[in-house]
Amino acid sequence: MKPIILLLLLLICCFRITNAEEYNATKNLDIRKLMESRFLERDTPLKYDSNILILLKGNPTKEDSLIFKELVDTLNVLIDKWDVYLIPKGTSNLVVEINSSSIESSCRFIEQFYSQVEISKTTVVLDLPETLDYASRKKAIYYHILRSLVVSKSATPLLPFAVPGSVFTESDPARIKFLRIDFDLIRVIYSNQLQEFLGINKKGYSPSPKIQLLVFVNLIAILISLVFLILLFQKGKFSAHNFSFLRFLSQGLLVLSAFMIYILVYDLYFYIAFSPSGYDFKLIIYSILGVCIMGIVSVVVIFLIEYFTLKGKENLPLQIIVPILSTSFIPLILLLLVQLMFPTISQDSLFISVSIRGSITYFTLFGIARAFYIFTSKKSESIIRKKDLELARMNELQKQTELQSLRAKINPHFLYNALNSIASLATTDAPKTEQMALALSDFFKYAINREQKQLNTLSEELNAIRTYLEIEKVRFGDRLSFEIDCPEDLMNIHIPQLLIQPLVENAIKHGLSQITESGLIRILVNRVENQIKIRVYDNGPAFPEGPLTGFGIQNTQERIALLYGAKATINWQNGAEKYIEIKLPVLI
Repeated sequence: MKPIILLLLLLICCFRITNAEEYNATKNLDIRKLMESRFLERDTPLKYDSNILILLKGNPTKEDSLIFKELVDTLNVLIDKWDVYLIPKGTSNLVVEINSSSIESSCRFIEQFYSQVEISKTTVVLDLPETLDYASRKKAIYYHILRSLVVSKSATPLLPFAVPGSVFTESDPARIKFLRIDFDLIRVIYSNQLQEFLGINKKGYSPSPKIQLLVFVNLIAILISLVFLILLFQKGKFSAHNFSFLRFLSQGLLVLSAFMIYILVYDLYFYIAFSPSGYDFKLIIYSILGVCIMGIVSVVVIFLIEYFTLKGKENLPLQIIVPILSTSFIPLILLLLVQLMFPTISQDSLFISVSIRGSITYFTLFGIARAFYIFTSKKSESIIRKKDLELARMNELQKQTELQSLRAKINPHFLYNALNSIASLATTDAPKTEQMALALSDFFKYAINREQKQLNTLSEELNAIRTYLEIEKVRFGDRLSFEIDCPEDLMNIHIPQLLIQPLVENAIKHGLSQITESGLIRILVNRVENQIKIRVYDNGPAFPEGPLTGFGIQNTQERIALLYGAKATINWQNGAEKYIEIKLPVLI
């Protein structure tokens, strides 16, 4: 709880709260401090716009009369535009009834009549017991008369901060201390300088050139900070954060730095223009410190809101509406919360009013810009995804076309050899010819692949290889024998169709056919981690230096490269155990 209170106290710095200690018995109330109090913009307090005629009624004592004469002399020094008179009788616009027999005991009140632009008449009713000492009587008279000289139209205290002992903040006359601030306040409110400065007349409120320029400077400050943001954007400092807090925070700090440029430009002009006696850089430092703290809190809150409302959702309107609302209103909501928790903040002062309007404009513009950026980014991503999908489909079609072409090359190649074998047997061995023709028919039922499947199970592939070897066995007779060894648990693994057949054909053509003794073709399939190893052994002569350049092997190599890329390999080995080996990733 303590860190939160400390944070809120630091935030107050950005609202230029004037401490009561700034006003002491020797320091005059200057125009800047008055401009920061809540009654000087549109809610300027009403006052007398003519000479002030004070008439005492009831039963005032001699001490009361002396106190009023002293007060009138003081007011004539303070008020330079009008005169203040203490009249014995006649028409008066400030009537003071003291200890009148027509009022109740201990009754004190002020009754005022005023128009939209000035006070017309005031009646002050006081009950001052004769036993009351001089000092207490003086405090009561000064308290009620000074408070009767001004009227706050919004019924709020004239001073936006509590000043102990001040006429305008104390509720008990006994606690007033005749502070300089009370008399300076009357002096400034009734001064010609203030009237001219604010441009106030009986026709109403008209802002002075300085105030008009303040609004213009506010817009210029917004423009400068937005240009700074645009330059950062062009340099690529802003990108999709993908709900990464650190990236979101870093980009939020860049926005905060741009807003601090706005605050700095605006503050410098305000303090230079509205402080005739010089400006205090400490206030600007406090302002920037408060903006930093409020900005970091805003970034964190905005991130949390967007994280829990947008993460994992593809709703484009929601992705636009939430950022624009959070960016535009979260900083202002934090500002209002601080002001509600600390009512002494000068909410209606000129500085805060123009600053809040500027902040609303700034954050609204940035919220709109951020929503526009999100909209264009999402549209671009959608277009890119569509293009990528179309490209992937085209690549897939191309790959399928190439695979079909490679497979089509296998079928005729084997068919030519098989038909030549059948032709050579037709005149010498009719039963073998028939057996070979039927086996060839069975093999091509598998090879033609009417469903255009690229993958088949190992079980289907090995059955086709067995049929193929039976065909070749008809041709070679007892010279050819074969073995197929594959664990039962691997039979459902998928591999490319007719992947093993070119390896077996190569072993027969370049191995078995080159020897006169019995030949053995052995096919061994096993699994090593996430790979399937398929080896085709033969006992023919050693491979030449480039066995992978033959048509069948090269065709197989191209097919696995298309299907698996670098995840599949084909190798060979000479020696006591001569074989060609294919390694494939496991596909279930």
